[in-house]
Amino acid sequence: MMNEPPGSELSASSEPAERPELIEPSELIERSEPAKPSEPDAPRLRLLPWSTPDDRPCFLITDGDGGPVSDLADSIEEMQLGIGEELLRYARAMHADPKVPDREFRFLSRRLAEALGDALRVARN
Repeated sequence: MMNEPPGSELSASSEPAERPELIEPSELIERSEPAKPSEPDAPRLRLLPWSTPDDRPCFLITDGDGGPVSDLADSIEEMQLGIGEELLRYARAMHADPKVPDREFRFLSRRLAEALGDALRVARN
């Protein structure tokens, strides 16, 4: 999992960034009411495809209209799914070759586990 969105220039700026207060996901869920079909503008929680430095999930409170963070999350999820598809093609090719060393299979296994975790996270979102 990633700690920060790739390509984030915010962390590279010379001015200290103002960080919002971290709120536990359970607190966010308790604070927000579930969106009802009759309420199109009701705020919803979106699980983001990256986590905090201490590996806690990140959420975005959104009205569903998109925005820069939502667009970034969409592009990262697309990239993660593309990596998973590429790894799957690579795995199938490796299984067809009887001369592939065990260490390459172990490496591939770790990458496939990461890609599966990303794909499940996207699917549940």
